[in-house]
Amino acid sequence: MGKKPNHRQEKNYTQGQIISEFGLPKSFIRKHFPPPKMIKRSRQGNTFPLWTEKQVKKVLASPATEHYLRKKEAETEELRREQEIRELLESYSPEYYISRAQKLNRIFILHVGPTNSGKTYDAVEDLKKNTPGTYLGPLRLLALEMADKINDAGIPCSMITGEEAIIKENARIVSSTIELCDFTRHFKTAVIDEAQLIGDPDRGAAWMKALCMVDADVVHVCMAPEAAGYIVDLITAFGSEYIIKNHSRLAPLSYAGVCRGIRDIRPGDALICFSRKSVLSTAAQLEKKGFRTSVIYGALPPQARRDEVRKYMEGESNVVVATDAIGLGISLPIARIIFAETSKFDGKKIRQLNVAEVKQIAGRAGRYGLNEYGEVLNFGDHSFVGSYLNAQSRTVKGCCIAFPREILQTEYPLEKLLRIWQNLKRSKLFIREDMQDALILLGTVKKLVRKNNRELVFDLITCPVDTSSQELVGYWTQCASAIIKNKEAPLPYFGVGSLQACELQYRAWDIHHQLLRRIGREEDYTSEREEICRMIARYMAQNKDQYLRRCRRCGRVLEIGYTFGLCENCYETERFP
Repeated sequence: MGKKPNHRQEKNYTQGQIISEFGLPKSFIRKHFPPPKMIKRSRQGNTFPLWTEKQVKKVLASPATEHYLRKKEAETEELRREQEIRELLESYSPEYYISRAQKLNRIFILHVGPTNSGKTYDAVEDLKKNTPGTYLGPLRLLALEMADKINDAGIPCSMITGEEAIIKENARIVSSTIELCDFTRHFKTAVIDEAQLIGDPDRGAAWMKALCMVDADVVHVCMAPEAAGYIVDLITAFGSEYIIKNHSRLAPLSYAGVCRGIRDIRPGDALICFSRKSVLSTAAQLEKKGFRTSVIYGALPPQARRDEVRKYMEGESNVVVATDAIGLGISLPIARIIFAETSKFDGKKIRQLNVAEVKQIAGRAGRYGLNEYGEVLNFGDHSFVGSYLNAQSRTVKGCCIAFPREILQTEYPLEKLLRIWQNLKRSKLFIREDMQDALILLGTVKKLVRKNNRELVFDLITCPVDTSSQELVGYWTQCASAIIKNKEAPLPYFGVGSLQACELQYRAWDIHHQLLRRIGREEDYTSEREEICRMIARYMAQNKDQYLRRCRRCGRVLEIGYTFGLCENCYETERFP
């Protein structure tokens, strides 16, 4: 008998068929498949590189293929989960917060006007008459100033900021930084100050949240004119009633030209710089010429800043040298604002001031009731300062959305939530809260994150920390790690051997205090912080020659407003040796 005929012809595969039928890429085929055979596949007798069915089955049954397919399946699942997270995070848009605002029955009074137009004064006067209430401002110093004024009027007012809490018995008003708005209480009146910051990528989310969620019968919103259109649209979307009160500047403001040097500076002036170094160097040069200075910059503790303000108010000093912190509501009797510098480091790059920043700072000149008018000057050839005073500030066209804390209830990993949030596609209508600092801090304690402590870790990593300071990040990491492990957080250890050490020590105390507060512990380290402030006051009273900016080549003192590291002579020598 002959052989039984084989009616089934063995199938041969091209590379394209393997890719499409089995989902194996070219790289895998090159690595794991044997060389193809040249097999006839046409009536004309043409041959092609093909794999036999037997060869393909053998590779498909191999551990390499099994491993690859498992890995691909895991990657596909990971991509699916990431898309799921992305869609969930994208659902937190302005509409989400607007829907929450629509559930509250509120009337808004919008105070629109430039700096020094009395808009905050009018709002706070109504707050004092209609309690219980809350004042929400951008600065710790401003929150304290408001609390002092309200207490001086005989109305008990507590003050709460990230650094400190001054609780008054039977307080009728709470004055706080806007990030510490209490959304659990009902108020008769609320004041939201400097609302044009709603679009700021670093802090704007706090203003958006307060506008949408503060629970008060009447909400006063104080803002620069460039924010009015957007905030009116927002409140209209709430379905709330609103009244607009336009305010004009109370003391005239004008550009007075170029300041030619220290000889042009007068008592009552405020010089604006944009770094701690520049502030201290400028103050040192002024003191060498007989001026008595008060200095205000971000790294100074609140008590030290208050002391510097008090010195000026009481006549112990006659010139202020400050950073742009002075632009947000600190009330000082300043006759003239002088821009010693006109560019600043914004956290990413050094850039020129914009119109809104110039107007906000310049507006501190000429305090109503103390000065008949205000003047603005600048060092150097920066003619844009004068033109910016009457220029139109960029219109606020959107808001900043906070990272949604409620999403922590999901099973998604915390780091993945933050990273996807950071990388979401940008919207033309709003920006998202920048969580880069939180990611940096999370990276130092990542190994300690568990499902049952994610909310605690989130509270810790959202503590304000200057992540550009290795010392402060290191100290935060030690404290946060101890808290997560249910141990005692170490006390600050930077000492008080110099002004810079004092500032670092105080900021470390601030981190320690805020971290403990986030786990419900209030510990009183007032005496330790007051001692640091006393040491800072001593350093401030000392000769400031050590802070003078000098040419890095010849050591010559550089003039106020001079922005280069080499004096002109050394620059010319280097350029034309």
